Amino acid sequence: MPDNGDYLFTSIGFSSNEEPILLLQKDESFFSFNPINQSLTLTFDTSQRYCVGWKDITAGGQFVCPNKQMVPSKFEQCAGCQKRTGFNPAFYHATSVSAQQETRNTEPHILYLAHFGPGVIKVGISHAKRGNARLLEQGARSAMILDTLSSAHVARQYEAKIAALPNIAETIQLRKKIDLMMRPYDEAAATQELLTTKAIIESHINTTFTSQHIQTFNSHYFPNGPVNIADAHATTGQLMLAGKAIGLMGSVLFCEQNENIFYSPLKQYAGYAVSISDSITPITAPARQTSLF
Repeated sequence: MPDNGDYLFTSIGFSSNEEPILLLQKDESFFSFNPINQSLTLTFDTSQRYCVGWKDITAGGQFVCPNKQMVPSKFEQCAGCQKRTGFNPAFYHATSVSAQQETRNTEPHILYLAHFGPGVIKVGISHAKRGNARLLEQGARSAMILDTLSSAHVARQYEAKIAALPNIAETIQLRKKIDLMMRPYDEAAATQELLTTKAIIESHINTTFTSQHIQTFNSHYFPNGPVNIADAHATTGQLMLAGKAIGLMGSVLFCEQNENIFYSPLKQYAGYAVSISDSITPITAPARQTSLF
C-alpha cells in the first residue's frame, strides 16, 4: 500500500491478471495497489475536481495531466487529455474518431452478455486484449462471451441488433447494480438464463454463436470466500471508507470493521483528493431494527 498521505484518486478497476487495483497520483508519479486484505481509511475531498491525466491506448501507459488542470465536477479529464487519449466508448455515435481509436477499432473485440441479477442482462463489446477487465469493472456476476469479432465495427453491429431485443439492456445504472449486489445470487439460475437468452438472440438475428461457456466472477470480487453483504452500510455521504478491505465488485469497495460491512462506489471520486491511512477510522453503523415478536 502507498505511504500514508494525500494523493489524487485517479481510478479503480482490475489489472490484466484480474486483481482489484486502486490507482493514485502524487506529483508526477502513479501508485497502484490491490486494496484487498489491507487495513485502511480513505477520506475524500470533493471541493475541487482535477484532471486524472491521459492514457496511451496504442502503446499503453498512464500519464499525468501536463497542466494539473481543474475540471468541472461532471468530467474526469480536461479537453487536452481527452484529446491525447483519443478514446470514445460511444464511437459509433461520433462524427469523427481519433487516429489511435480507429487503430484500436480495427483490432479484435469481444461481444458479451453480462448478468447482474434475475432478469437483468446487458449486451456489450470490449477490446479483446482487455480480457475480462471490462466485465469485472462493471460488476457483472456472470457472463458469456458470445464471440470474438474482427473489429469494433463488426462487434458493434451485433451489439446494436441484440440491444434492440426485449429485456436486454445496453446500459445499467449504478443504483440498480448496487441494489442487485445486496440480493442473493443463484449462479445456476444465471447460467440457465444466459443460455436461454443466447438461444433467443440467435433465433431473432439468425446467427449461431459457438460459445456455451459461462463465467462467474464472485471469487474475483471476494477472493477470501463468499461474504454476506445483504446488510452492508453505504458510507458515500461521509466521503470516507474505512476498515479491512474484503472485496471489490465493479467500482464498489467493501470494508469490514467491528463485524459490520461498509461500502462505497469509488469511481465517483476519480479526480478528487484522497487522504489514505493504514489505520482504521471508526465508523458507527446505523442501529438495526429488531422485531418485537
